[in-house]
Amino acid sequence: MNKPPRVALLIESSRTYGRGILRGIAGYTRIHGTWSVFWQERELHSGIPGWLKGWKGDGIIARIENRRMARELLRLKIPVVDVLNNETYAHIPGFEPDEEAVARLAADFFIKAGFQTIGFCGYRGIPFSDRRGAALAAYLSKLNRHLLVFSPRQSNYPPRHIQAIEAAGVAMQKPITDWIHKQRFPLALVACNDVRAQQVLNACRDYKIKVPEEVAVMGVDNDDVLCSLSEPSLTSIQPDTERLGYEAAALLDRMMKGETFTPGLRRIPPLAIFERSSTDVIPMEDPILVQAMRFIREQLHSGIGVKDVIEKAGRSRTDLENRFRRHLKTGMHGEILRQRINRACHLLRQTDLRIEDVAIRSGFNTSTHLCRLFHCHLQTTPTAYRLGKGKSNQLLKEAP
Repeated sequence: MNKPPRVALLIESSRTYGRGILRGIAGYTRIHGTWSVFWQERELHSGIPGWLKGWKGDGIIARIENRRMARELLRLKIPVVDVLNNETYAHIPGFEPDEEAVARLAADFFIKAGFQTIGFCGYRGIPFSDRRGAALAAYLSKLNRHLLVFSPRQSNYPPRHIQAIEAAGVAMQKPITDWIHKQRFPLALVACNDVRAQQVLNACRDYKIKVPEEVAVMGVDNDDVLCSLSEPSLTSIQPDTERLGYEAAALLDRMMKGETFTPGLRRIPPLAIFERSSTDVIPMEDPILVQAMRFIREQLHSGIGVKDVIEKAGRSRTDLENRFRRHLKTGMHGEILRQRINRACHLLRQTDLRIEDVAIRSGFNTSTHLCRLFHCHLQTTPTAYRLGKGKSNQLLKEAP
């Protein structure tokens, strides 16, 4: 019997992102055959562990921090796959989140919500942050919109790794709020990750900036602990780290079997936006429409319809329909249905509720009705969506 391949995983478990990659790798090995895995608990900037230098193995999946680390791994003369992408390497294939898809998801969310002013707050000089900000700026440019970027002065001796830079970011509260005060409210602010987003929220709270009324904040990574500890709770984009880990494992498996690989990066699109209190705002100047939208959000579970919205707003149907179409590019029925489907999406991903209960809490009469609309508008089923196997794992962007 052939011995299982010996694989080293140089991936941190200290963050939800790294743990997601590890789960994806484990998922691959459960399906396609067991590996003899060598792994130890580590931080992102831990470098190469001492035990690896004398280790005899068949392959490595690593979060490669720099070219020096890449060279040392290549000296082992075994297949290597990178799942960090600080840089690209000619002889090491890499995986990263699809930053263009992340940008589209964030921008479309805020544009659909009615925001005119969108900003970005990241860590200048950190590759993933710079790529994320550039992708957001490029996407907004295509829509004839401008991205506002918080870009503080660099220290003469900048920290060398992301954790140190994040720690230094705690001292940037005053510059962040000074920059925010110069922008037009309401401001939609995308942070490069959840750590930066929490720092923005802390700065806003300490300097009396209202979130989400004046500034709506969104992070990336969907670290459930960090998002829940934030005040208010943080809306965040969920990267598909498990798929990234799974695909990286599949590529390494083929490489260990002698297959050639195509150099370059493989980009994995994000799963969805997980909405929480930090973006729960309706940034419209029409008070009648704001009242109607808040009523829809608050009473969505009760199965309200167009007549209920009209009664609550105290306006004619024609007047309300015109307001919805002017500001939201859809009618009242379409917006109610979009919000119901999106509510169901969040419940499917964030809870273990039965499909029947998800349907009821989203305002659908039956689970059959929910399933029919999922198939029609998202081309998948509620169960497949929950498992991440559907054709669309994002929210419904436009009203049906």
